[in-house]
Amino acid sequence: MADYTTTSAMKTYLRIASASDDALIGSLVTRASNLIDDHCGRWFAAQTLTRKFDAVGGHITGKLLLLDADLLTVTSIVNGDGASISGGSYILRPANWPPYFGISLKQSSGLRWNYLTDPEEAITISGTWGYSATAPEPIVQAAVRLAAWLYRQRDTGADPVPQQVETTERGVARPPARLPQDVAELLGPYMRLRISAVA
Repeated sequence: MADYTTTSAMKTYLRIASASDDALIGSLVTRASNLIDDHCGRWFAAQTLTRKFDAVGGHITGKLLLLDADLLTVTSIVNGDGASISGGSYILRPANWPPYFGISLKQSSGLRWNYLTDPEEAITISGTWGYSATAPEPIVQAAVRLAAWLYRQRDTGADPVPQQVETTERGVARPPARLPQDVAELLGPYMRLRISAVA
């Protein structure tokens, strides 16, 4: 994804003048940023993406389609039957407050989420995805603190946090263990809640 701080900012923070550790610091910035994304279950820089969704399942209830990632803007929505859905036919949820977690088809549209042959990945949504266009200041600070902490751990010979997010037996992501408490506190308000549709 994106790095939430820079090698230069880290060197200033760590009071390092030499360029000898630049590659290491850069890699730790990337690692810290990825750990933040994994821990929070979202990313904090906008990306232009096309994502696909099944036309049936627990993420759809009536006219509401729950998204698996934060949505900032919509470029196009193509229903499972291949028909484009115009901007006047849907509402982003929550109304007026990005990032959005869902898309509701308006009652007046007469539309429903559907498909022609196979429901798998039938609905296509293109747009800008992410929590925000740029990382909020607490996320930047968390990246700085976490990258600095990782840098200071380099001489211990132990890997302070897992390289990858572990998953439970049900395939649910488990946040990395043993993040510094101040970093965890900065990230707390930015954890993405899992919302389930009720049939």
